[in-house]
Amino acid sequence: MLRSTIMSHMSEALTESKYRFKQLQDIEAEINWDKLSTLVEPHYLASSIGRNLVSVDSMIRIYFLQLRYSMSASGVEEALFQIEVLREFAKINMESGVIPHESCIDLFKQLIIEQGFEGELESTFELESMVAV
Repeated sequence: MLRSTIMSHMSEALTESKYRFKQLQDIEAEINWDKLSTLVEPHYLASSIGRNLVSVDSMIRIYFLQLRYSMSASGVEEALFQIEVLREFAKINMESGVIPHESCIDLFKQLIIEQGFEGELESTFELESMVAV
């Protein structure tokens, strides 16, 4: 009984992971990440958020995940530790040991807001294909 319950949960998690992977692959192709990085990078480097151990591209992707899945900074940090598909999307390598701390994620969000990039990033993220969560 316990084994079948565990197998059922594992099967559900795998199905959800495959769905999320496909969804994020589709989104990957829809967004011009280089354009967004070019926009934000000069301000990101100047701010020295988290000593810039995480690329601006990864931070923008993390910001996207935060918006997409309505997660707090601590929630997205935890999700990056636990969910490989999200790490792959955010271009985070666990072997490097660099997953941004929630305070770095919050500071990045604050930078986006202070520089007035919030509207541009959010409108870029509001594509028709992204409506269904």
